[in-house]
Amino acid sequence: MEAKIDNNTLELIFSNNLIASNLDHQLKTSKSFLSEHSDLKNIVLNLENVVEIDSLGINLVVGLYKQVTAEKRQFSVINTSKPIKNLFNLFKLSSYFDVS
Repeated sequence: MEAKIDNNTLELIFSNNLIASNLDHQLKTSKSFLSEHSDLKNIVLNLENVVEIDSLGINLVVGLYKQVTAEKRQFSVINTSKPIKNLFNLFKLSSYFDVS
C-alpha cells in the first residue's frame, strides 16, 4: 500500500486484494497513515489494483469509513472494478460514501 497527499486529500492506494490473508498488514498500514495525517480532511481509498474482496475486506472498508467519519472527515472509494462496485451497491455502501 502507498499513500499520496494532494491538497487536503489523503489517497490510500491498495496494491493487494482485500481478502482475509492480506488484511492484517493493510489494516495496520491504513490506520497508521490515517493517524500520521490526521490534519487531512478527505480520505480516498483507491482500489484500482484490487481484483477481489471478501467479507473481511468489506469489513475493513466499513471500519475505515467509521473511523474517518467519527473524526469528521470525508470518505470515498475510487477506481473500483465493475464487480467490486456491484458488491458495494449490493451491501448499499454507496448510500454511505461515494463509490466510483
